[in-house]
Amino acid sequence: MNTVLICTGTELLKGSCCNTDLAFAGAQLTGIGIPPTLEMTVGDHPGELAFALAAALKHADTVILSGGLGPTRDDITLETAARFFGLELTEVPELRAKVETCWAERHGGRCPKPQYKQARIPVGGRYFPNPAGVASGIGVDVTYAGIPRHVYLLPGPPGEFEAVLTAMLPELRKLAGVKTFTAGFLVCGMGETFVAKTVEPLLQNLPVEIAYTAQSGGTKLFLSGAETDVLPALETCRTALGRNALPTGEYSLPEHLVRVLSKRGERCGCAESCTGGLVANALVEIPGASACFQGGIVAYANAVKRDLLHVPDEILRTCGAVSAPCAEAMALGACAALNCDCAVSTTGIAGPDGGTPEKPVGLVFVGAARHGLAAVRELRLHGGRRMIRERAAAQALLLLKDLLDGGGDDLC
Repeated sequence: MNTVLICTGTELLKGSCCNTDLAFAGAQLTGIGIPPTLEMTVGDHPGELAFALAAALKHADTVILSGGLGPTRDDITLETAARFFGLELTEVPELRAKVETCWAERHGGRCPKPQYKQARIPVGGRYFPNPAGVASGIGVDVTYAGIPRHVYLLPGPPGEFEAVLTAMLPELRKLAGVKTFTAGFLVCGMGETFVAKTVEPLLQNLPVEIAYTAQSGGTKLFLSGAETDVLPALETCRTALGRNALPTGEYSLPEHLVRVLSKRGERCGCAESCTGGLVANALVEIPGASACFQGGIVAYANAVKRDLLHVPDEILRTCGAVSAPCAEAMALGACAALNCDCAVSTTGIAGPDGGTPEKPVGLVFVGAARHGLAAVRELRLHGGRRMIRERAAAQALLLLKDLLDGGGDDLC
């Protein structure tokens, strides 16, 4: 089963928003053994979408389209797909009732006619629930160029797309009949090259396929093959990668930390300078973070570091804000100020300006403290301002993980 993903939306091509649907779909489809073989992004124009469909069907028997199922003029996916495959559209009473109910709850009054576009599906098609929005997911089986095809249409907003695709996965898994098992984990703080150098010699004689996904916080490692081969191979890799490797099936360091801290009944916080809230945001993105996360202090100015985190004036005067002593004092100060068991800190020079020969752009110190024990790491990061900040936040969380894992003197 070959799968192609088509993402529609002129806003995606203009760069006005990030296409998170692609990342989610790739991860979910890979997880059931049918990673997409091709992805295309097209604007909200019938001609462009028809061209993409024709190109996709040269490569795949299953096409997944995201976006363009709403009520506005630029929502043309359903109508264009119906014309392309010669399908008639029909209104589903249950979906019409949902459209009216949602309109009444949100706006009141009579439901405008364009809203009912979201109640239609192709004749012979089926719909999938969308608990996060109005437009339902749609599935339809067609014949194109004499070959049976499977077409799935999903709403584009990320929350809705994720909910609908999750509802579709059992059908896709059954349709594919895939027997290949895929699993993996996140390797924290290690780049793709280093992960590959570590694991590939261990796997070269095993019947498993390797895939990597690099990100600011590390590298996701995936192995595919028979389950009886994959699971032992993953454990071999985890042993070789040491404490950088999360447990099998875990791909998010913030999610891992929330789980561990919540299980232990510990509370955490953060004191951020150069990352400006990225650490706090990474944690509160995780459902259930309130069980362990107390809060964060963005201490950008030295006066805030001194007044709220009680960083000593002597440290700020003699070592400077971008220093190991300051990072340590910030982490310990956050524990006290936020009344938590552990905390992380970040302070550095994200650029593009502000660097000196002694303290260049990319110099960052991250700290972590727990029950009075503090550790600091000095980082020399590269890239633009955003990349430096993201990597610093990820490294701060990794240091906290090491502290929680019981790392010793080698933390510093």
